[in-house]
Amino acid sequence: MNLKTSLNLNNFNLINFISWCVFALPIILIFSNSLADIIVVTASIFFIFQSIKNKKWEWLNEPWIKIGFLIYLWLIIASFFAYNQELALSRSLPWIRFIIFSASLQFLFLIKKKNRDRLLLSVFIAIIYVGIEMLTEYFTGTSLYSKIRFNFFDSLYFSGGPHRISGPFKDAPKTGIFLAYFALPAILGITKFISKKYSTLFIILSLTISLFLIYISGHRSSILSIFLSLIFLSMYFFWSKKRIIFLFSSILLFGIIIYNSIPNKTENIYIKTYKELKNYNNSPYGSLSITALKMFKEHPFFGIGLKNYRVACENDKFLSKGHLGTGYGVSPWKGHYNEGLKKYFEATCSSHPHNLYLTWLAETGAIGFILFTVLIFIFCKDIFSQRKIIINQIVALGIISSIFPKFLPMMPSLNFFSNWNAICVWLLIGWMYSLIKIKRENL
Repeated sequence: MNLKTSLNLNNFNLINFISWCVFALPIILIFSNSLADIIVVTASIFFIFQSIKNKKWEWLNEPWIKIGFLIYLWLIIASFFAYNQELALSRSLPWIRFIIFSASLQFLFLIKKKNRDRLLLSVFIAIIYVGIEMLTEYFTGTSLYSKIRFNFFDSLYFSGGPHRISGPFKDAPKTGIFLAYFALPAILGITKFISKKYSTLFIILSLTISLFLIYISGHRSSILSIFLSLIFLSMYFFWSKKRIIFLFSSILLFGIIIYNSIPNKTENIYIKTYKELKNYNNSPYGSLSITALKMFKEHPFFGIGLKNYRVACENDKFLSKGHLGTGYGVSPWKGHYNEGLKKYFEATCSSHPHNLYLTWLAETGAIGFILFTVLIFIFCKDIFSQRKIIINQIVALGIISSIFPKFLPMMPSLNFFSNWNAICVWLLIGWMYSLIKIKRENL
């Protein structure tokens, strides 16, 4: 074996190893944020190395990638004018990994059909496992993973707490969020391996189970997200003349509304949400929004910097009275700016505004916000231009159905810049683009 052959073989083995790590990301995200981030960084670096080696830079011509790089440049520039420069730079400098990772899915790791199928299978396994863990916790009080950690590793039990189901997520009750991201791509995608005779029944049963699991997760934003996704899918099924699924989806939606309208139902999510919207300025979410707007008005051009909401909101000039007595999002960072007011306003602080667009306004300023909205516009334009492909790519339909509610202006959201949430979002975006915008090898 000559040197060139040996090097090619080593490169083939390396790309296979990294590819399998990428395919395993949905499962790894359940257990370790750090390991998932390491895989994202490794895949991004390897993709850059392959681009240099093969002199293939056509991926840089993609409009969404160009805007992604412009956003990255702005995030770094704005960091030098941040409320806390060190915090801002700690998040802005490595942020480019998500853009490159998503591009690597489109142009390298998911080019082949068999690789896309492997990722699909991994996602399907992940949601089945999360579902089993959620049901175990729902009926027994703790998940299997929690029991194993307690019995074999001397770790404490963990659970989601009152009205929440954490499943296998030990750091936070993310089960509903995880399913809202990945259940629809997995359910719709896996039908291509099922006989058409049984695919409709499979979709109906799987949607029913997924809705129940997301509901018992107790995460209201995820419940609303899957609700909007179902409306989107119902319109698709009606358009594609799959009337049985459309009828079932419609009945299911109305069933959810009726069930949650029972007057004496504990913690009625719709009534609770309605009351918060009615008195939005004095609600926890409203106060976070008001604080974000105050920050934007104070720093309209550059914003306060990434990761700075959590510390800047402790300043008296950003305080919002709506958090009085709510106990929501108490800051674990520096202690209140004014100790004398702490008992009134300590709950004002949270790590982010819980609204995607207000996060961009407050932390990146007007320029960052405009660039982000341009990015969203490009996503929408690409989806619309490839609608004929999407109609025949049911996995892509599932991905779009899952992520479009996350980009609606009034939707409560996770921190767009945190690694766990960002990996979920950019994994789905890269997966979507691999399905709709590249000439693929179908073997």
